[in-house]
Amino acid sequence: MKFFLIIGILFLGYILWQKWELTKFCVTGYQISSHKIKEKACVAVLADLHGFTYGKKNKRLLKAIKDLRPQAIFIPGDLLVSKYSDTFAVALEILEELMKIAPVYYSYGNHESRLRDPERNNHLLFLQYLAQVKKIGVVMLETESQEISLGRNRVMLSGLELELDYYEKGSIVPMESDYMKKRLHLQKKELFQILLAHNPAYAENYADWGADVTFCGHNHGGLIRIPYLGSLISPQLTLFPKYDAGKFQIGNGTVIISKGLGTHTFHIRIFNRAELLAVTFLPK
Repeated sequence: MKFFLIIGILFLGYILWQKWELTKFCVTGYQISSHKIKEKACVAVLADLHGFTYGKKNKRLLKAIKDLRPQAIFIPGDLLVSKYSDTFAVALEILEELMKIAPVYYSYGNHESRLRDPERNNHLLFLQYLAQVKKIGVVMLETESQEISLGRNRVMLSGLELELDYYEKGSIVPMESDYMKKRLHLQKKELFQILLAHNPAYAENYADWGADVTFCGHNHGGLIRIPYLGSLISPQLTLFPKYDAGKFQIGNGTVIISKGLGTHTFHIRIFNRAELLAVTFLPK
């Protein structure tokens, strides 16, 4: 009897801890130096929000972003959850507020890509959502590039949308060696090249293509992180994903993977706090 009581108390403690943990996020800072950068600049990277709110109307999250005073805000996908229509309104609400802080650049994650399919539930709602996103001035990058300003720096920003085959559960589908070159033409190599690409499994392909820095999400930090070992499982159900969270140097390119700000399906974060990224670019 005492044994079951202890187990019950521990289980209740775990439930309460997880409910508390899912209300928290941290700000993780990174610095990147390059001779292509002329003056210091800062951006905020917000990945995998999935309709989460931190305080009423995301007040706490918006304050943290505003305090960074970013020159731009990058969203590498999954601002919503494809099957939950209420997350669309949350996404639009925060996008409107983000536009008051800095220009917002948004590329597709797998949840946005799913909704391209006319047979999917919420497809029509998604088309309305996209129209509203563009109306408020957010730049949607649908496998395309734009030259933008970060302060006095001119940089090239690209967004990559992967086909849904690349999100297959239980395995990582190999990417063809010329896939990136076929989809995205590398322009103005003298400019610092930033890539928004949701799935970090292809980090090496992004770096080989020529991205100076790539921002990814998708893995949610691996849901459960084991101290000193890293993440346990990815949302694609692959064990111990190599590119789970943090900063990776691959050849001449840097890949930064966010642990994300929200969850879906499996609402757990064990030793894996949600995070907003604050990235500072510096002259080398």
